[in-house]
Amino acid sequence: MAAAVSRADARWAAALEEHQVALAAYLRAGEAISDAAWTAPWAPGKWTPAEITEHLAMVYRVFIAEATEGVGMRLKLTPFRRRLLKTFMLPHMLFHRTFPKRAPAPREVRPSAEGLAPRTAALAQLRDLGERFEAEASRARAAGKPGVTHPYFGLMAWDKGVRLGAVHLEHHTRQIASVGKR
Repeated sequence: MAAAVSRADARWAAALEEHQVALAAYLRAGEAISDAAWTAPWAPGKWTPAEITEHLAMVYRVFIAEATEGVGMRLKLTPFRRRLLKTFMLPHMLFHRTFPKRAPAPREVRPSAEGLAPRTAALAQLRDLGERFEAEASRARAAGKPGVTHPYFGLMAWDKGVRLGAVHLEHHTRQIASVGKR
């Protein structure tokens, strides 16, 4: 039993480190963007870096609420389809570190273009939310809560949920990093 616990703890520590590295990379990419580019779409018809940052903040708020209050995101698919995606798509995403092209963000985490924070404030808020998410997820995991709810995959163990969060950050980091290359 001790070996299983230490393996689970090692997976958790690795997931947290993966998330911390991804969050730091996103914040560096955001800091490299000019204030003018912050409010311009990263590609035609796409979100701006300000909207992407708000989207990420909204995701953190939802997952913090689940960790602290037990209220997660609404499930979007049938149990069968969620199980299929969790079995086949999730491992692919975690291994290849990619998100499907044109995958829609759940309604709960779609930002409005109105009232977005300036770049410096938005990035500081994202850093704080990311750190709070890690702390609350750690507390929830230690308290025996089973995991985090993803709208397309269903309930995920904490380590996989945090790893998917890191991949999500990497996905959006590539988008906002492309702004500086234009």
